Amino acid sequence: EGDEQAFGLDGEPLGYPDDLITLTHLHEPAVLHCLRKRFDQDKIYTNTGPILIALNPFKSCKSLYSDTIMKRYWERGEAQMLMGGGSGEGNSGGSGGGRDDFNLAPHVYDLADGTYRSMMLKIDLARAGEKCDQSILVSGESGAGKTVTTKFIMQYLATLSERRAEAKAIDELGGKPSSSTPKKRTKKRESVDLGLRGSFQKEEDPADTSIEQQVLQSNPILESFGNARTIRNDNSSRFGKFIEIRFDPTGTLVGASVETYLLEKVRLISQAEGERNYHVFYEMLGGMTEDELDQFLLADYSAEDFKITSCSGTYDRRDGVQDTDTYEDLVDALEVMGFTKEQQDDVFSIASAVLHLSNLGINPIKGGEECEIDAENEHLEPILKLLGVTKENLNQALCYFKIEARGQSYTRAVQKDKAEKGLEALMKATYSAIFDYIVKRVNASITVKKKGSKSETGSGRRSKGGNSGSAFIGVLDIFGFESFKVNSFEQLCINYCNEALQQQF
Repeated sequence: EGDEQAFGLDGEPLGYPDDLITLTHLHEPAVLHCLRKRFDQDKIYTNTGPILIALNPFKSCKSLYSDTIMKRYWERGEAQMLMGGGSGEGNSGGSGGGRDDFNLAPHVYDLADGTYRSMMLKIDLARAGEKCDQSILVSGESGAGKTVTTKFIMQYLATLSERRAEAKAIDELGGKPSSSTPKKRTKKRESVDLGLRGSFQKEEDPADTSIEQQVLQSNPILESFGNARTIRNDNSSRFGKFIEIRFDPTGTLVGASVETYLLEKVRLISQAEGERNYHVFYEMLGGMTEDELDQFLLADYSAEDFKITSCSGTYDRRDGVQDTDTYEDLVDALEVMGFTKEQQDDVFSIASAVLHLSNLGINPIKGGEECEIDAENEHLEPILKLLGVTKENLNQALCYFKIEARGQSYTRAVQKDKAEKGLEALMKATYSAIFDYIVKRVNASITVKKKGSKSETGSGRRSKGGNSGSAFIGVLDIFGFESFKVNSFEQLCINYCNEALQQQF
């Protein structure tokens, strides 16, 4: 019936192969048909040479990402290294002879392991000044599963690092496990996002948390402030990020840094029908205690009461994730990342101020030629308290502008429509600034520093010195291609980036 399969040397069909390059006819219909048949068999991963194709199953596949499965890929990788058959440069994991012995299917763990082994092989063979770094590019349309795939990669690399550290400690003790008392764990909660969002064992003292756990706990923070529900995806990244995971010569994870791109600020003002604003607003309103709501002046308010969270008429998520749970994850992650109570309060205060700013009214005066802030608006007082500004200064900033000419400064009033645009610009600039601050603080916690140095690489810019570990694995998680009825300038930039990245394949 024209069913495209791969055939062995004896002419017998091999079924729908793990690697598409073994297909008898390598063209688009054959590729899509093979992927469809594998998808129907719950085989969501397929290799195409060094490229891994992942199909979003749109259902829970926890058994596919268990500790047992992870251990099998780790053991296969270790065996290949011992046999001198580590993954070659540019190949996804397991391209060596170990694949048949372990009978492992294509997997994101396979890709992560192969990347790690390639890096370690280069470190072992590197000459002075030779680069050993590796990169993984995660690309696809919105809703394809890029963010979750990135977290699986980070989780595998972090676990691999912990395993190597444990093995190294046992070797130093002459092959005997350490007899020291393990650290006490006070909390282990069921994970929300396939074991990847907030699923960590929280230490009594955040300072005792391993660097691997710190790196993983950057995810809930960035997702709360940078992800939102879109038409295609309930947890869509509305920004791009490059995560640089650094390792020392022994292969132990020693730090990381995050660089972000193109935060979709226009989403703050309006969303299409069926979409939401950034998660953090709904998490605060749904997850905070009564005392916290009072502290941040949100008592008696819900998402329906603010313009920026109600304009689309959508308030929940379709994937079953509750905002109350993710708020708890967010607070836990902030503690693990070293945010003080005062810093956490500042972050939530500004987020609350943005909510209130969306409801601030501006009234025309003097026949519409000028305008002023509505002094009777119930949200004005919370804005002034949360931002620490006076009504006069806020009114001056929104309803007037300065002109400088020949050394003279003149103040002119603006009309209501321009003042409202200025208010929207203030909201976007404020939220963008707090997002940049969060990324800076995250980097300050997980970036490798020189011994004895107090400097922090917090801006999210990639480090260029040789003091930050022997090599890094870079993971690029770019937002997905989308086309709406009305497309913003940010979406144009996003789509352009995706088109350029697809050329790499």
